[in-house]
Amino acid sequence: MISKNDKGTNQRMSRAVAFAVKGKHIMLTATAINSLIQHYHSQTPLKMVVQSESIYQADIDFIRTLPALNHQPNISVEFWKPPYDFMKRVSENFSTGTQLPKMVLWRLFLPYYFSTYDQIVYLDNDVLVTTDINELFDQLTEDDVIGGVLDYSNAIYHTPEQVKRFFLPNLSQYINGGVLVMNTKAYRDFVSADRMIAQINKRNYPLGDQSILNITFFNHIHVLPWRFNRQFDRRGLKEYEPLNPSRVHEIESQLDQPGIIHFIHNNHFWSPWEKFSPSTPWEQLWWETFADVMHKRVTSSAEQLKQ
Repeated sequence: MISKNDKGTNQRMSRAVAFAVKGKHIMLTATAINSLIQHYHSQTPLKMVVQSESIYQADIDFIRTLPALNHQPNISVEFWKPPYDFMKRVSENFSTGTQLPKMVLWRLFLPYYFSTYDQIVYLDNDVLVTTDINELFDQLTEDDVIGGVLDYSNAIYHTPEQVKRFFLPNLSQYINGGVLVMNTKAYRDFVSADRMIAQINKRNYPLGDQSILNITFFNHIHVLPWRFNRQFDRRGLKEYEPLNPSRVHEIESQLDQPGIIHFIHNNHFWSPWEKFSPSTPWEQLWWETFADVMHKRVTSSAEQLKQ
């Protein structure tokens, strides 16, 4: 984490938060953006950049108004085309290994595509931000390249076979790819765009972009506190506790004050939008944030229709 003496300088850096979305998942993106805006307390300007495809223009126009509707003048939202120039160099035979679309690779090109920013945070669409996002940016020092939170399941327990399948010497820094913070120049200096594309095309990977990130930056990852990517709830952790009690208790100590809640689609943390009845406070919070977005959308639409 940066020192107090460095903090003022770091906050004057140009910073952007990036999302990537296609089609109907824009509702998740809007909810995540709304949560970030509601917890932003800094006077420093912040840009949100959304790489999007197949999104209705009316939805784009509405999401751009979310900062103003939340009375937050220091944030702006821009929509950008995906990194097609980079993606056309990715092999047609590339497979993510997880049945996810190739768009998961978009995040790998952010420091090249948005090179004017000093730092970029990438967030998956299935998140809620519950802290000022500058707290996440501030975790990196100027010497760091990329930061992320360890993947909960592999951090708690993994076998030698898993390590071999991930093409890594060990999983001591194996991070989840859904929440990332990058120093863009350091990222580009460490791995050029050509080298990144070569790494992507080298083979198919078991977990797509997440595998590529962990292989490319092995031993050069700043591991962030668990709270910045809350991937399980207590039910999920209880299942793992017999395998590694000390690691589970370490994660559990940060569960109640998460900075970012990541509703990963797994058997340990249900996606709130898959059912109407929330069963945890975090599912309830997602629905409240989504409902706030929809209230703003309906109110805005009603006013437009009157004109």
